[in-house]
Amino acid sequence: MESLLLVFAKTPLLGKVKTRLAETLGQEKALWVYQQLLVKTEGVVQQVFSKVVVFYAGQSASDFRGCFKDFQKKPQQGKDLGARMYHAFEWGFAQGYPKVIGIGADLWNLDQGTIEGALSALDATDVVLGPANDGGYYLIGMRTFHPELFKNKTWSSPDLMRETLKDLQSKRVALLEEKSDIDSYKDLVLHLDLLTRLNQHFDEGKN
Repeated sequence: MESLLLVFAKTPLLGKVKTRLAETLGQEKALWVYQQLLVKTEGVVQQVFSKVVVFYAGQSASDFRGCFKDFQKKPQQGKDLGARMYHAFEWGFAQGYPKVIGIGADLWNLDQGTIEGALSALDATDVVLGPANDGGYYLIGMRTFHPELFKNKTWSSPDLMRETLKDLQSKRVALLEEKSDIDSYKDLVLHLDLLTRLNQHFDEGKN
């Protein structure tokens, strides 16, 4: 049976996404950045031979407006990120998938090799993690369900990776290359190509 790739994403609505980025750029530009991240994520996961399911936060899957149109979509369940990931991974393993990997839609430098590398790592390890430079992680994958990884964590904090690894001291863990999520303007400036496209897009709109 093929592996399962879970994509956790918010529906792209003004004022509902990239709120930290919007504090610097404004809501319209923050929304544009998030839309580019969705398109980038879609393009990468289309190249992966795993089954892809998009777990979305928002009122309706139709708000994606064509993005992820070829993939199954399911609403997220739970009050916090841990609960939402818990339910998604629990569902995935209940379907019988031998490997389940979860990613967000915040990574501009996501590529096919990263996901395929995570899948390969699970051949010899119990859990694979992609560390983010803010102390969290951009990818988590496993061969069996580890519910403890989604409980009693300080979500969206620089302690998340450390807390997660503490739960995995008796497990075999593979760590991928560190990457940067785009949550704030400080993150955005690390990706000059995206920042340049943003400025060009809105400069053209003024003309």
